[in-house]
Amino acid sequence: MAEADSRRLTTACTLDLMRVQTTDGRRLGHVFDLRCEAGSGKAPTVTAVVYGERGLLERLGLRRARPTVVPWARVRLIEDRVIVVDDDAASARDRKR
Repeated sequence: MAEADSRRLTTACTLDLMRVQTTDGRRLGHVFDLRCEAGSGKAPTVTAVVYGERGLLERLGLRRARPTVVPWARVRLIEDRVIVVDDDAASARDRKR
């Protein structure tokens, strides 16, 4: 059981500092955190990617502003250390934390 949990954590950690860009190639920043939901008896599920300058400031504890996020449902591809999200995901980023 613990071994399976550590594999999940390792997988999530591989997203750290990946570049985030839209499908049309616009760079949005880098991943600084993930948002998850955990149900009773269920493994946590990633719900959003925290990225960009505000995400970094929150990660460092230097700012308490709402970080920029993209809902996980808007992620289209993860390849070559790049997370590709829908073109309009940047405008939808503050709808869900």
